Amino acid sequence: MNRSADTNHFQGIQQQLYRSIRDSIVELEIPPGARLTIEKLKRIYGVSSTPVRGALHKLKEDGLVAPGAAKSFYVKEILENDVRKLFPIRLVLEKLALSESINRIDREIISNLIVRMRRHLSEPEETKNKVPYDIDYKLHREILNNCNNEYLIEMMSKISILLARMRNVIKYYLLEQQKDWIINEMEEHFRIAQGILEGDLEKASTALEDHLKHSMNIICSILSSNHIDYAAKESFARLEDYK
Repeated sequence: MNRSADTNHFQGIQQQLYRSIRDSIVELEIPPGARLTIEKLKRIYGVSSTPVRGALHKLKEDGLVAPGAAKSFYVKEILENDVRKLFPIRLVLEKLALSESINRIDREIISNLIVRMRRHLSEPEETKNKVPYDIDYKLHREILNNCNNEYLIEMMSKISILLARMRNVIKYYLLEQQKDWIINEMEEHFRIAQGILEGDLEKASTALEDHLKHSMNIICSILSSNHIDYAAKESFARLEDYK
C-alpha cells in the first residue's frame, strides 16, 4: 500500500469513527455528561489513538463535546437556554428556505406525505405508539434541499446535528401524558404540506413557524421537568467498562 493509499485508509477510519460516535451522541446512546477518553474509545473500537483524537476534535467543532480534565472530553448537556437560542435561528433559516423552495418542491412527494399524514391522523392511538418520525424528516428535507441556495444549506447543516439531538429529547423522553403532542405535531406538518401543495407561502410559512415554536416549547418543557434520567443505551454500555 502506497503513502496515498495509507492516508486515504487512515482518513476513512477516522471518518467512520467520527460518524459512529456522533450518531451515538445524537441518538442519546452516549448520554449528555458522559466522559470520553481516548483510552476508552481505543479499546471499544480497536483503533489507535490518532483517529480517536481526530474524531473527538471534530465532535468538538460540531458542538457535541467539550474538553474535560486529564485530556478527556465530555458530552455537552442539552440545556433549555441553548434550545431557546438555536430554534429561532432555525426558524429564520427554514422560513427563508421555504420561500425559495415552495415552487420547486415535487408536488407528488408532498401529496404522498399528505396521504400518509391523513392515515396517521385517522389512527391517533396507533400513531402515538408508533411515531412515523420519517415524515418530519422528509418534509423538512424537501424544504431545505429545494431552496437552490448552497450557502443556506451549509448554514443549516452546521446546526442540524445539534437540532437533531435536541429533537431526540422528544423521541426518547416524552411522557405518556404528553403524547397528544405527537398528534398535534402531525396536524402542524399537515398544514405545512397543504400550504406547499397549494403554493400558498403565507399559509405554509405560518404553519412552519407555529410548528417550530411548539417543538421548541415541548423540548424545553421536558428539559425543565427534571424527570430525565440519562443513561447509556445498551449498545454503548461498554463505555462504562473503561474508566
